[in-house]
Amino acid sequence: MRLIWLCFLLLLGSGCGWWQDDKGVFVNREDDYIDVVERRPLIIPNDLEAGQVADPLPIPPANTVLNAEYYPVEPPRPDAIFASDNRDEVRIQRLGARRWLVVPEPATTVWPKVRQFLAENGVGIAWEDPRYGRIDTQWLEIADGSYRDVVRSVISDMKDEVGLGGGEDRVLLRVEQGLRERNSEIHLRYQNTEFEDADTTQVRDLNTVPTVAAEIETELLNEMGAYIASKVSEQSVSRAAQVISAGVKSEVTRDSTGEPVLALRLDYDRAWATIAQALNRAEVEVVELDQQSGTYHVLIPDNVFTGQTSGWFTGLFGGGQEYDLLLRFKKAGDNRYYVSVLDPQEQPVERALSQEVLAMIREFSS
Repeated sequence: MRLIWLCFLLLLGSGCGWWQDDKGVFVNREDDYIDVVERRPLIIPNDLEAGQVADPLPIPPANTVLNAEYYPVEPPRPDAIFASDNRDEVRIQRLGARRWLVVPEPATTVWPKVRQFLAENGVGIAWEDPRYGRIDTQWLEIADGSYRDVVRSVISDMKDEVGLGGGEDRVLLRVEQGLRERNSEIHLRYQNTEFEDADTTQVRDLNTVPTVAAEIETELLNEMGAYIASKVSEQSVSRAAQVISAGVKSEVTRDSTGEPVLALRLDYDRAWATIAQALNRAEVEVVELDQQSGTYHVLIPDNVFTGQTSGWFTGLFGGGQEYDLLLRFKKAGDNRYYVSVLDPQEQPVERALSQEVLAMIREFSS
């Protein structure tokens, strides 16, 4: 009997792993994703149409994983997809006296459309650099009268309204990467030689050029926006402007401790206003805000992430889950800020939740 029991214990000890390995009774699939390899693409016979074959459950692309050592068990999830009512619109954004155009296209397709807009209106280009998305037009002699192109018509009609009698006129433009992927911004300055700040020879950084006639700039942006919106189906790509898309203004990344942060490459006023606008569009309740300390206190209902509305049964028992969170600004360099997600005790929240919140803010930003 002792020999029988000894053999039984030896078999039991050697077989414990059999209960939890990939071939046992209880299969452990927790780390299967590590060994997954991409299969060969589906081969469509020549007598069938490949366009009718589609993946019914496509896997969304995952962002580049930074600080992967902080995810030893659970792989990071791809960013959630949020719906925004104006993500496909060409529109003007305003912040104080600043105006710029937001276009739901990458800079590589916006750049040729901007150049085409100038060409079709007979406005010559004096200097351009597609690497930085910069264009300076030639100086225009615009007198009173009617013009067939919209650029001269707008300037001619509005010069008297802003108190400009004569002088030559030109437009400075810059195409930049937007806050979201596949999004671009067009910044514009109007110059007139009657102003001392209008340098007629040197190329200037657009951020250093003051706005002398906001009404003219706004109307020119309106005309350019309408033109680009009518050319949405045209997708000419500029290889020379590819470097513009590399300069992202916002991205969900990780700080040195592995905590998710939203990196904003903006000045403080615009970064602060961007977060406020994103929260408003996402219909997130702002309990309190303190710009001096760079803190938003927010309440985010769970349905913001799930997209599901609460039914009568859920409402009868107190509704769904609500997250009580703090959004904290931190300066990370010149015109660079980090936004992190904290709990009411100012401690980092679960990383998966933090990434969802920051991805939501980025998707509703503009």
